[in-house]
Amino acid sequence: MELLAKFSNYRFLPAGYFSYDAADEVINYDPIRLKKTNGKISLLHEISHCELGHFHYRYDMELLMMEVAAWNHTKKLADQHGVHVNEAYIKDCIESYDEWVNRRGSCPTCDNFCLEYKESRYNCFVCDTRWQVSPEPQKRIQRRIIA
Repeated sequence: MELLAKFSNYRFLPAGYFSYDAADEVINYDPIRLKKTNGKISLLHEISHCELGHFHYRYDMELLMMEVAAWNHTKKLADQHGVHVNEAYIKDCIESYDEWVNRRGSCPTCDNFCLEYKESRYNCFVCDTRWQVSPEPQKRIQRRIIA
């Protein structure tokens, strides 16, 4: 809990997970996991989102870029506050977002990777299939073909 005290200018809410709620300007944290190194790194990561002004994104690639930027900032904060950086943990976290982007952007017809042309909507430039996905990042990925 001493790490929380070092960031007394932020609002923290005990929860069973780590996240930054930009709308309410609250950093959610898991008090049990906070006792371990990866929990401390996760808290610093959410603080990084706050410090970097990550409030909203429109496209999946923007979210991925925000995650990478937040993890880079997390390393700086960890160094400043004497928290060991577990590079393997950070790599796994970034890879999970990369996999998420790839699953959402892979064409349900030909499996070609595409970028969004509109929020949560894709158009395959190989086979011209159009699909959409849920705008919620936590939802199970379902690619629904649209006309």
